Amino acid sequence: MKSKTRNRWSLIGSMLGLALLAAVGRWAWAEGPQTRGPERIEHIVIIYLENRSFDNLYGHFPGANGLHDASKTGTQTDSQGQVYATLPPVMSDRTKPPEPDKRFPANLPNAPFLIDRYVPNHEKYADDLVRSYYKQQEQIHAGKMDRFVAVSGSALAMGYHDISRTALYRYAERYTLADNFFHGAFGGSLLNHFWLICACTPRFENAPPAIRAVLDEKGNLIKDGAVTPDGRVVFTVFTVNTPHPSTVKDASLLMPPEIMPTIGDRLSEKGISWGWFSGGWNDALAGNADPLFQFNHQPFACPLGPRTNIPATPISSRATSTSARLFPRLNEAPYGLAR
Repeated sequence: MKSKTRNRWSLIGSMLGLALLAAVGRWAWAEGPQTRGPERIEHIVIIYLENRSFDNLYGHFPGANGLHDASKTGTQTDSQGQVYATLPPVMSDRTKPPEPDKRFPANLPNAPFLIDRYVPNHEKYADDLVRSYYKQQEQIHAGKMDRFVAVSGSALAMGYHDISRTALYRYAERYTLADNFFHGAFGGSLLNHFWLICACTPRFENAPPAIRAVLDEKGNLIKDGAVTPDGRVVFTVFTVNTPHPSTVKDASLLMPPEIMPTIGDRLSEKGISWGWFSGGWNDALAGNADPLFQFNHQPFACPLGPRTNIPATPISSRATSTSARLFPRLNEAPYGLAR
């Protein structure tokens, strides 16, 4: 039974970066069942999903602004602007160099396609699509949205799932589904986690050239990098704070502590309790990180509180008594696997 539970949550948890729980003390159920309005709110829970577009999971959700409204933006072009007759192959990064994934047809139509028809959604398809800061802007192509396949080098960018039988879909049916919500920043996990907690971009002014992007005089990308030429972190860089991967031996590659105020600081200022739940955090802090632990999914490991000068991180690997009562499976919080 335990393994089934873990597998079920892995389907959801492979996209979970965090669960942020704010216990709003003055808005309590103690007001009574007859109370109406926001004063009935006792807890606010944010579950952060990543590396998925809305259409990839909810493209056919009834009434949503999904795949039926994609129109011509679903047609992909190559780097020269020519429309693909059929999509390029779905690539597999299990081999070096990557090779076509033979589970998918080699001549998929130039349109969104159902991945589950070829690979069930509980199986791993090995293709880690491009999602860096500069490359994503190339994919968007000034709003034409037609270069995702070309820049990723794989047709998988046009794939979607039928998740109508999953627990995640039940949440969408029961609660509000934000079909016009977009991520806060171009690029990957670390930057968007920062935009979640502080609507800010971390700085790394003295980042070494090895991790800096290089642009030409017109702003075109010459060499991709995790840090912009003016010292803003836009892709995966690890913090100098603990924890960070033990494999990073060069301290100059570690991002210095950040000083921007976060939502945690603002909640604390108002006397509102809060927590950040991350599976495997305690083990990582002790230097025994699980292989699946994602260091770049922990933005609260990076900042210093603006007044206290200590990490503003009420982080836990386990659920509190309150959260355990509300969400008993939160104790099985996944490790934030990015794929």
